Amino acid sequence: MSLKIISQNVMCWQKEQIGTYEQRRPLLKKVFRDHGADIIGMQEVTEYWEKAFDEDLHDFGKLLVYRGQNNKEAVPIYWRKDNLKPLDSGYFWLSETPEKESIGWNASCLRITCWVLFEQIDTGKKFAFVNTHLDHISKEARINGIQLICDFINNRFGKEMPLILVGDFNTLPDSETSEKAKSLLNDARSIAKETTDELTFHAYNPHAACTIDYIYLSNNISCNKFELIKELNDGNPQSDHY
Repeated sequence: MSLKIISQNVMCWQKEQIGTYEQRRPLLKKVFRDHGADIIGMQEVTEYWEKAFDEDLHDFGKLLVYRGQNNKEAVPIYWRKDNLKPLDSGYFWLSETPEKESIGWNASCLRITCWVLFEQIDTGKKFAFVNTHLDHISKEARINGIQLICDFINNRFGKEMPLILVGDFNTLPDSETSEKAKSLLNDARSIAKETTDELTFHAYNPHAACTIDYIYLSNNISCNKFELIKELNDGNPQSDHY
């Protein structure tokens, strides 16, 4: 079984710094369509973006849950319906009470994680996919959030189920948060046969660029190629993240 996985923080609509929504929507469509994504984990999807992606990815399935009744932002999972069949799915908040809408560990806002158990239609092989967006302010929330995710993965899927974890982790590769993730899973960038050292988050400022977005893989998944996708319109990229 071979899959192409994309993780993309789309940047909340109406928070554009340089590129406008009108410029960026077709670029994001190209990211997902032209690069042949089988599964996409997105971050910062608002209601306006959901409507756009429902049109641009109309033949994809999706799991989208907003992180709060009054906080309409999501970390949805989209997948090719002709290739993958969802068997189970769910979501939880990153807090001390993950089963209900709640903020945990001094986070700046509500944070949520979504997951889907898939079966590939042609092969019958099963794997899990998890998408998240950790807090950008509270280190405590990031550390406890990734620990909660790792505990969920262990308890729900164990060590045998192939699993992919993606997202905007708002943390550097050598951080305690990253080390916790790597204690359970492999960083796709590090194990890929072909890889890159390019940075994922540019913030429209080359001096502020850093890597905070990751794709993690269980030990029974290999990675042939890890790359950054850059789509530009008059020099403006698809988002503040690649």
